[in-house]
Amino acid sequence: MPRGDPLQTRNGEQVGPTPSGPSQMGAHKSKLELRDDPSGQSEARILLLYLGRRGAMSRFTLEAMQAAAGVPGLRASVCISRQNENFDLYSAFGAELVGIDTFRNHSGALLSAWRIPLIGRRLAAEIKARRISAVIDLMPHVWSAALARYVHKAGAKYLAVAHDAEAHPGDSTSLVKGVTDLALGQADTVITLSTSVATHLKTLRKLDQRRLVTLFHPILSYHNARKRGARGAGQPLRLLFLGRIMPYKGLPLFLDMVETLRAKGYAVEAGVFGEGEIGPRGRHVTALGVEVVNRWLTDEEIGSALERYDLMIVSHVEASQSGVIAAAFGAGLPVVTTPVGGLPEQVTHGVDGLVATETSAQALAAAVERIILEPGLYDALCAGVRQQLDERSMRRFVDECVRLVRD
Repeated sequence: MPRGDPLQTRNGEQVGPTPSGPSQMGAHKSKLELRDDPSGQSEARILLLYLGRRGAMSRFTLEAMQAAAGVPGLRASVCISRQNENFDLYSAFGAELVGIDTFRNHSGALLSAWRIPLIGRRLAAEIKARRISAVIDLMPHVWSAALARYVHKAGAKYLAVAHDAEAHPGDSTSLVKGVTDLALGQADTVITLSTSVATHLKTLRKLDQRRLVTLFHPILSYHNARKRGARGAGQPLRLLFLGRIMPYKGLPLFLDMVETLRAKGYAVEAGVFGEGEIGPRGRHVTALGVEVVNRWLTDEEIGSALERYDLMIVSHVEASQSGVIAAAFGAGLPVVTTPVGGLPEQVTHGVDGLVATETSAQALAAAVERIILEPGLYDALCAGVRQQLDERSMRRFVDECVRLVRD
């Protein structure tokens, strides 16, 4: 099937290949326009959108695009910010990559807003040229609501992934959440990654049930999952706290858990990896001999930490769902988590991790203690992680998204 002309230039910016034949785009509320490929599978054309500059969603988007390449009957393009920290990694997608200039710092969201109509027209041109039928916004941006109008004008559906129903305590992004959430009102379909978030969205935003669909948080592969060997007698259990340090992540619970386990005589080592204020617990961290990498981490550094530790501890006091759990599973690492938000939906208790009985250091310590004392439990949890990789894979997530836009 011909893919059309090479990349062309329009107004000084790259535009995707111009497909041969007339456009088949219809109104955005119509059924997804498809055509048959030689295998008999109708071809869907989607555009994955992510305009953020850094963070786990850069990895999420990259892996989603990689997975999409293996889906029969799907042609996917990706649109990301040229200011994204991992922009160079996307060059492998060639003509399917659409780079958009956004901004480099927080003030740019407002100072560069005059560019939104230019970007919107560029996006609409790409949609028409590529005959895109659905745009999937993997995490709405402060400009997403404005750009969604151009998506609809170009004749495509707009689907938005809602990661949170409300702002997390202490998260600086809460300052703009009201703006990013405007995109949910523009969306033909709102996708959530947990039932917990879906329930809160229905209550807080009164979203039409027919527009709301719950999928799951796919695993993230910072490090390839490996078969972790049996732990030797007397070998310390290495416990990992990973991610940006914010009040809702519960670092004090993690530290108190480590102290509780040490007081009981258990050999445990601990690591805290991530950017953010450790605060008054700094001396506590030092006294416990915790390994600390207190800065923004590269993907390679995240992969290295996942390789060196035995068990992920998710000590959140509030949560929607967790990318840290997704990263742990992607590395074959079991998880011990608090029972808040959608975290118990991600961790199957007794299969790929343990869910603490309550949100406390004592309950987390009790869960870890069980893993230390119960013969074979750690190995069984590792096996449980591996057995569910396909069910939680990015490939399956992309398949489900395609199913939604075909309906």
